[in-house]
Amino acid sequence: MAVNIGSFNKRITFLQYVNTTNDEGFEIDGWTPVVTVWSAVKTLQGREYIAAATIQAERTTRFIIRYSKRMKTLLNNKMRVKYDGREFEIESIINDNEASVTFTIIAKEVDVK
Repeated sequence: MAVNIGSFNKRITFLQYVNTTNDEGFEIDGWTPVVTVWSAVKTLQGREYIAAATIQAERTTRFIIRYSKRMKTLLNNKMRVKYDGREFEIESIINDNEASVTFTIIAKEVDVK
């Protein structure tokens, strides 16, 4: 998949869920930023469905980032992507054409309003 370098014009941040202890000894759980990179962003699908007697929305988005050895070791499906104030659960991470040029991350938006 050839992507124009100008398409990498959106900043995304990868988040990792961590459990830490604060200065007062209390455990804190939450999503912590790991790395911010440039990305091409493409909406793949949006749909609405009925669950628990309310209308639910689901959005699937494709994030394309440049390949690097650092990102290869860092990325995993337990992470989230933060983009434009929204968070996305990662469903898959693909080394496009096994060419080690770009990664495609398929993710579903969390808490769609």
